[in-house]
Amino acid sequence: MATTRKKVKVIGTETYINQNTGELEEMQVMRIEERDANFHKLWIEHILHTIDLIGNQKTKLAFWLLDNLDRENKITMTYRQIADKSGMSYQTVYRTMNALIESDFLVKINGGAYRVNPDVLFKGGKSDRLNVLLQYRDETR
Repeated sequence: MATTRKKVKVIGTETYINQNTGELEEMQVMRIEERDANFHKLWIEHILHTIDLIGNQKTKLAFWLLDNLDRENKITMTYRQIADKSGMSYQTVYRTMNALIESDFLVKINGGAYRVNPDVLFKGGKSDRLNVLLQYRDETR
């Protein structure tokens, strides 16, 4: 499955000066654009709202976590705090968090901090994501 594709667009001809000889040369000009392919655009707020309407408690908690991450893909709360703030039962939080850890969706940093896998979701630029990804991989060792 391709993740990018190239589109070649012929612009036409243009005249250029040859730097070595100083002569004018007519050249055909093309533009090659690399575009994403096989990607879907996702508006997370709409998805979260829809899942909130139709999802079960575990799904709702997973989306609540995604909606409450900091810039480093972390949520810094205990299970009890997550239960209180999300409106979920402690038992649901406990089961869901353990399932998310086992599935490599997130990693436990310490007793009150968890980081979501930046291969699953990351809000920010490429270099910021790579930095967080390195932290995540260190934390999963």
